[in-house]
Amino acid sequence: MINLGEVTIWLGLIAIGISSGCYWLVNSREKDTLSLNVARYSFTGFAAFMTLASALLMLAILRHEFQYSYVANYSSRDLPLEYLISSFWAGQEGSFLLWVFLGAWLGIFLMHRSGEMEPQVMLIYNLNHLFLTILLIKQSPFKLLPSTPADGQGLNMLLQDFWMVIHPPVVFLGYAAFTIPFAYAIAALWRREYDRWIKPALPWTVFAFLSLGAGIIIGGYWSYKVLGWGGYWGWDPVENASLLPWLAGAALMHGMILQLSLGKMRKTNFILAAFSFLLIIYCTFLTRSGILADFSVHSFTDLGITGWLVFFMFFFLFITLWFFITRAREIPLSKKDAEFSYFSREFGFIGAMIILCLSALITGLGTSAPLITRMLEKASKVSNEFYVDTNMPLALLIVLLLSFVPLLTWGKNSFSRLSRKLLWAVIGAVVSGSITLYLGYPGIAVLLLSVLAGATVGVNLHLAIRLARKKITLSAGAVAHLGVGLMFVGIIFSSVYDSSEKVRLPQGNSHSTLGYRLKFNGPEFHREPRGVRLDLPVDVRKGNTEFIARPDIRAEDSQYGESRRFSRPHIRRGLVSDLYISPVDYEPEKEENPSAEKQLELKKQEKIDFQDYEITFVGFDVSGMMGQQNGQGVSVGADLVVSYKNRDPVKLKPILTMGKEGNTAKPVRLPGPVEAYVSLAKIQASAGSIVLQYDGPSASSGTNTEKTPPAFIAEVSIKPGMTVLWLGTFLILVGGTIGVFRRWN
Repeated sequence: MINLGEVTIWLGLIAIGISSGCYWLVNSREKDTLSLNVARYSFTGFAAFMTLASALLMLAILRHEFQYSYVANYSSRDLPLEYLISSFWAGQEGSFLLWVFLGAWLGIFLMHRSGEMEPQVMLIYNLNHLFLTILLIKQSPFKLLPSTPADGQGLNMLLQDFWMVIHPPVVFLGYAAFTIPFAYAIAALWRREYDRWIKPALPWTVFAFLSLGAGIIIGGYWSYKVLGWGGYWGWDPVENASLLPWLAGAALMHGMILQLSLGKMRKTNFILAAFSFLLIIYCTFLTRSGILADFSVHSFTDLGITGWLVFFMFFFLFITLWFFITRAREIPLSKKDAEFSYFSREFGFIGAMIILCLSALITGLGTSAPLITRMLEKASKVSNEFYVDTNMPLALLIVLLLSFVPLLTWGKNSFSRLSRKLLWAVIGAVVSGSITLYLGYPGIAVLLLSVLAGATVGVNLHLAIRLARKKITLSAGAVAHLGVGLMFVGIIFSSVYDSSEKVRLPQGNSHSTLGYRLKFNGPEFHREPRGVRLDLPVDVRKGNTEFIARPDIRAEDSQYGESRRFSRPHIRRGLVSDLYISPVDYEPEKEENPSAEKQLELKKQEKIDFQDYEITFVGFDVSGMMGQQNGQGVSVGADLVVSYKNRDPVKLKPILTMGKEGNTAKPVRLPGPVEAYVSLAKIQASAGSIVLQYDGPSASSGTNTEKTPPAFIAEVSIKPGMTVLWLGTFLILVGGTIGVFRRWN
């Protein structure tokens, strides 16, 4: 039986090989129209074959053709349509095919827009896809199993989310797009045209920056929404793998604008174009070789392509170095008569490029720690504090630049003229700094970052409005920089002022925490094809606002027969802050002896519902500590307000006497016809809480045993500034989109 999918990939390899060979002939001959046409038709054939291969894999997934190993590993009959589609790129083989497919179609557009540079640009671009296609043949998504299973293993529950349907295609679109500025840069060195490549390559660079940035942001939002740990960025090596080329690409984008405007940074831009592309290959090697398998939950295992990836990386590194070294002396420097000032937009651009590159290098060093330490001793990784501590000074510098550089012009500027334009920066700094201090002094570095981020917001908000009124495309940079400022403000508020508390919620009982009153309604079990979903509905009340939160815990059997458990939080989004309820554990109903003693822990001013009573701990009474000279010990009381079945509350005061021979508790009788008592069992002064001992019948005292209701243990968090954070990231993408349209035209 012919494996049509593998045949299609082989035909694609032949087509891209022919296209590459013909483009090489065009470069070695003059006016070779035949070779040029063959090269174009062959590349179009390559795109057609990759499209056909992608369609065949998608069809195999939709038709549940489990004779293919890839289909059996990542899909199943019970998956909804959208997750069947996303299983296409759930594994290594499918994601490589997606990368090649997207790159092939970008190449169609590139082929028709590269003009006279087409032979050189397309040859370099083809070589990248030649290697990727070889990887597809090496690890094909169309490998057959010895026998066909009745059903597939299915898609990981964590990936069954809308944002994971679109995250990988957007990331790989960015990966594919970053090949284009690299191809233009090598083509320019080849042709000895050191300025001409900037104008056609710049819109592609902005597009790559936009698409990869969108993928990073979507991944962060998915992490916040699905994983339940409460964050959006964990400095995971796989997260960093997409961040590194994005930072280098941002530096390249600014360098290209500088060269286009002033004719400077020629050599730097060639290096940055190669740096951003090579980082994609290097990070692909890190995440796909299995090196990070023990250090990242997102990393892939080694499928036998590590050697190819290393060769792939060094091949393009050699091409880059050869062209750059042989052309370096020919590349003209900036005009000698060009005026340079340290107080100018030019200097700001250069400073931003240096900061972005330093961040990429430092983050890359931390990400590579498992590889570096493996060569020296036992493999290990750096802590998250390494990334935060090393990037904090760079973050301060970048928001400092963004708070005034957008107001500068090319060439020398006057500080006296600039000072009149800084009103909005001052307003933004004062507002952000005041809010930060109101919430609590966070330390000098964070306070300074907040002040400068606020200044960035003020300046660029004013600029964006002013420039958009003139022409919307002029506002691209201001909108993106406004987004950067808002993003940093959101990061500060959500990270520094996040408050959380772990609570235990027995079914039917109310509990107050972080200003909210929570009541667990009881579990709801839902049988799913590969496991169970446990919904944990909680009534949430604050003032006049009331809603039902529905976090859940899911369990499924993995393809290795192991049970895996996932928790999905409930997020109540607000303009100022988010309420984040993340499941920690669930305690099922259990039976106890009704005569067994019960202990209740209450914090100061906390109110709890227990059986037929509502108990409020008002505070401590330490009057018994005064005048204790008789050696009998020290007495402390707890002021309680207790009501029975919502009747008039009464004040009670259980007392605990602490002496040399031990503690003695004086119980008090609870109101109501039932004879029941509470005593003060423990005082936790540092936590401002007490432990009460209950002695009395249970609500079901007519039986020999009573059932303890099920309980939901949750991590409840208040996350301020999340709306500001997401708005900032959205505006970065809006600015990038405007920039694409501006540069494309």
